[in-house]
Amino acid sequence: MGKILGSLQTNRIYQIDCIQGMKLLPDNSVDFNVSDPPYNIGRLGAKVNLKNGYKAIDEPWDNIENFHGFTEKWLVECYRTLKPDGSILVYGTHHSIFLTGYLMKEIGFRIKMQYVWRKLNPPPSFLGTNPTYATEFIIWGHKTNKYKYNLDYAKHINGGKNISNVFESSLTPPREKKHGKFPCQKPLEMTTKLIKLHSNEGDTILVPFCGSGTECVAATLTNRSFVTFETNRDYIEQANNRLDDIDGNQALIDTNIL
Repeated sequence: MGKILGSLQTNRIYQIDCIQGMKLLPDNSVDFNVSDPPYNIGRLGAKVNLKNGYKAIDEPWDNIENFHGFTEKWLVECYRTLKPDGSILVYGTHHSIFLTGYLMKEIGFRIKMQYVWRKLNPPPSFLGTNPTYATEFIIWGHKTNKYKYNLDYAKHINGGKNISNVFESSLTPPREKKHGKFPCQKPLEMTTKLIKLHSNEGDTILVPFCGSGTECVAATLTNRSFVTFETNRDYIEQANNRLDDIDGNQALIDTNIL
């Protein structure tokens, strides 16, 4: 049985738009937030003119006309629901990360730093008109001068030394997608590290954009609660299947990470 936050119960996936869903949460009610929002690549580009055409992400949810307004609305709710000593991590690429960072500061978040995810096997630059794009970014923000960063854990996973702000890994491997494919699924091991770095056991994690449920799986594996939202029924089924296979997911992660 999960905890009750306002009218919602933790450890469930609610089929509702995240902005509407977060409005059901009380002020200052979650310990940590991991947001992997649409990057709006579908509207802003990432298209290669091959014979049949190609888009890195070609999904309706990633083609948002008023992206500024959408981003501001969900970030406002993230700020409102985060506890004073809580942190937020927000993913993005050059399509979205600059707007996201600007709005976070306007809303009141303090930007602590930016993580970089360097992909060891990035997709190629098909036309060769630019370098291969091998990185994504994660903004770390917080509300006050109090926040969580578990230095002991950082040293534990890095040979006794503090980690750098760069994570290096391959793209999410097929073994993590046996319950279904999601176009921008993040690696479970990296997600687990981030959650353990910025939260404690028993904390409640807000995941506004559930997608394939990686953050929810990582929260469960590390003894945290989660509250999350998703509108696509296929993604909800995929995420629930992953949560039902929690032992199988645990086997995918180096025991040192857990």
